[in-house]
Amino acid sequence: MFKGLGNLGNIATMMGSLQKLPEMLSELNERMKQETVTASSNCGQVKITMNGTGQVQSVEISDGIAKDSLPQAIQDATNAAGAAAKQVYATAIRELATELELNLPGMDSLLTNLTGGQ
Repeated sequence: MFKGLGNLGNIATMMGSLQKLPEMLSELNERMKQETVTASSNCGQVKITMNGTGQVQSVEISDGIAKDSLPQAIQDATNAAGAAAKQVYATAIRELATELELNLPGMDSLLTNLTGGQ
């Protein structure tokens, strides 16, 4: 009559993990502020460094870059660094979910959508 009650232990474990989640996410965000990623423009003359939360930490521009190609180079490097920062953050979220045994349906799909991956 009550088939599936064997999963109540799993639900109890998940509920306990969910109670820890806000604190652990706060710690994760602080850690991501210390993580950095660096990416260069397609031409290699602009380099952007961001932290794991997507905040630009530094911008390096080569002296020889042509003024008319500078905006595109900045855009390329910023987009590449942003994608790398999203990937670092998504990996950290996956690790946190695994650590907390939060096997939530659709988690991988959600993180893939957030990072713009396929």
